[in-house]
This record gives sequence, structure tokens and C-alpha cells, in this order.
Amino acid sequence: MTEEALADAVARMSNDEAAYFLAKLETALRRRKLQLVGQLVACVGAVIGLVVALAVYGGRSPGQFVGWVFLLPVGLAGLSLLVFGRWADRVGAHEPAVPPVAPRSPP
Repeated sequence: MTEEALADAVARMSNDEAAYFLAKLETALRRRKLQLVGQLVACVGAVIGLVVALAVYGGRSPGQFVGWVFLLPVGLAGLSLLVFGRWADRVGAHEPAVPPVAPRSPP
């Protein structure tokens, strides 16, 4: 659907329907924004965590096992994605009030 067709469809809506559509659109955009922020936090956290893990691994004593340190950044990135995903789901679950449907005459 093109922008012109969408603008024409919104222009033909009643005020209640347009407000409902706008509320649904704003909710969807807010949800996507939260998901994007969560993905960016997970990515940056994983990169920083892996650099720290590499430094810890490089500074270890010979014979000391520190392989577990590479699991922490991946686990923290997964936890970040889980938290932001649930937060986005909670924001997306908010339903605006359904506008009353007026009977329309057939075209």
C-alpha cells in the first residue's frame, strides 16, 4: 500500500476510527523502538563483554581454566533480549478502546 492510498483511507475514516488507528500505530512504533533498543544493548554488551573476556583469558595464569568467561557475555546479551522483549510485549499488549462502528450504506 502506498502512502497516498494510506492517506486517502485515513481521510475517509471517522474521527473515532482515525484516533483508534493512530493509537494502534503509535503502540506498534513504541514496541518496535523498544525491541531495537534491546537489540542494540545486547549487541554492545556482547562486544564489550567479549573484549573483557579476552582480556581475562589473556591475563590468566598458565594451567588456570577460565573458559567460562566467554559464556558470560552471551548470557548477558540473551538476558537483555529477554527483558527488552518482554517489556515490548507488555507495551504492545495495551489495546486502545475500540471505536463504535457506525452502520454504513453500501456504495
